Amino acid sequence: MKSHLIVVGAMLLTAGVATAQTQAARPAAPPPPSGENRVLLDMLNQVEAVSRQIRELRGELEEMTNRVEVLNDRVQKSEKRQSDLYNDTDGRLRRIEQLAKEDSEARKKLVSQAAELDLRLKKIESGAGLPAGGGGQLSELDARLKKLEAGMSASPSQTELGELDLRLKKLESVTVSANAPVPQPEAPVPPTAPTPPAAASLPVVTAPAAPAAATPPAAVAPVTTNGGTPDSELVKRAYDTALSKQRSGDSAGAISDFRTFLKLYPRHELAPNAQYWLGEAYFRAADYQNAIAAQQKLLVTHPDHLKAPDAMLILANAQGASGDQNAARKTLEDLIARHPQSDAAEKARQRLARLK
Repeated sequence: MKSHLIVVGAMLLTAGVATAQTQAARPAAPPPPSGENRVLLDMLNQVEAVSRQIRELRGELEEMTNRVEVLNDRVQKSEKRQSDLYNDTDGRLRRIEQLAKEDSEARKKLVSQAAELDLRLKKIESGAGLPAGGGGQLSELDARLKKLEAGMSASPSQTELGELDLRLKKLESVTVSANAPVPQPEAPVPPTAPTPPAAASLPVVTAPAAPAAATPPAAVAPVTTNGGTPDSELVKRAYDTALSKQRSGDSAGAISDFRTFLKLYPRHELAPNAQYWLGEAYFRAADYQNAIAAQQKLLVTHPDHLKAPDAMLILANAQGASGDQNAARKTLEDLIARHPQSDAAEKARQRLARLK
């Protein structure tokens, strides 16, 4: 019995030793935190939370920076578009203002021409002794002028005013011829007596003769009807004859015929055209001084004629050919300023580009 107790005690002692060794081998458990350690732990947790928030804010800041850059790019593009739109609108407004100014000046010029034509028409109306048929022409011109005055707000065209001006000149010449006394012969001519060549009623151009027997230009009598007014058909034939010589290259013949035409019919509606073709004939014949004088006379007497732009172009060519380049340049610049929409103005621009 005693031996059993000794064995049990030894076993308990052995178990106690083993338990002590096992406990000794285990690491010592940390002591419970004190008050300072707990504060430090809380602060560490707060620092980690703040750091986490800072990282989140940095991410949001980078995203906002990218958005700001995109917005700045859009704003710059928008400002550029607005600037381009402003410049384009400003340029278009300037062109519109320039066109309005030119249109206003053209209107004033056309109104002035219409007023001048009205005065001339009233002068014709106040004249006495109109020939037969003149009243019909006067009524027609008066109706056309009233139509132009009624539509003045729409700016009458230069072509209509030019046509009316030519017809008024024709009517003025008719009125002057009607009011002029008809010369009476000193003695009646016997019916059987032949008509002398100097008193023939037909122009020389209607009855061509041999060159050796041609009548000098000074001896040609104007073609007239019984009433003392020019025969428009025969006058037109004389003009066409001179123009055909000009177009065929016979400059000398054209010069002679056009000079004769202008001497006999200075107030005819075809006189400005004849003056223009005379200047061109002189230019083709290399007689530049007479070409300059002829075209300058046309521009002085009929500055608004349809042939005025072409006359200025030939004038500039003649001035340049004669060696006066400054005068040629000045004439070309005046042509572009006065008749900017004409074909002659386009040729003048090309000529100026070559002169520069």
